[in-house]
Amino acid sequence: MKKFLTTMVMACAAAVLSLSVSMTASAATVDMTDPYKMVSTVAEQTFAKIKANKDKMTDVNFRKELIRNDLLPYVDTRYAGYKVMGTNLKSTTAEDRDAFCDAFAEYIVASYADALAMYNDQDLVLPKYQSVDPSATQVNVKFLIREQGKPDIELIFKLRKNSKTGEWRAFDMIAEGISMLTAKENELSPLIRERGIKAVTDLINQHNQSGSSEPIK
Repeated sequence: MKKFLTTMVMACAAAVLSLSVSMTASAATVDMTDPYKMVSTVAEQTFAKIKANKDKMTDVNFRKELIRNDLLPYVDTRYAGYKVMGTNLKSTTAEDRDAFCDAFAEYIVASYADALAMYNDQDLVLPKYQSVDPSATQVNVKFLIREQGKPDIELIFKLRKNSKTGEWRAFDMIAEGISMLTAKENELSPLIRERGIKAVTDLINQHNQSGSSEPIK
């Protein structure tokens, strides 16, 4: 269940690819200048698609395409990737950073696709709309995951605003107090310090190609 909840972010997310044909028209109405409208619309659309395709959720390729097409456009995978690199960022080139962020985005896809296989007819409770101060650069939006006969589970999306475009994207998700981004930092940052960004990028790419959804050792 925790793995399923972690999937429904960057958050998302991160992050995070154009929508599939069946979602293109509705995706065009997503207001990315309003964090509450953006994340609520994307979450609602994605949940609806999951429910409508329950018979396909056993297909890992279908799940990966759903993540790539319906979630990643609204996830700031670059910002999340930079957070994972941490202080190691200073010793990287622009080419290093691009390669790492591309590999990291696909790594998120694989992790989320595996978690989506655990979906079992849960319902998503949308947050009450709140206006956000125009000067705000980050905001947390709380959802609830509801399953009959069980306590509601709190799901928090952390979003940030791009200072150049004014668009909001998710960069982290916290499910049952567990931060997806922190988990990835704890997993990958020590490897980057030990082996360097290029070696870890290669490691992530190899892991992605293997089709494994287990954490990188």
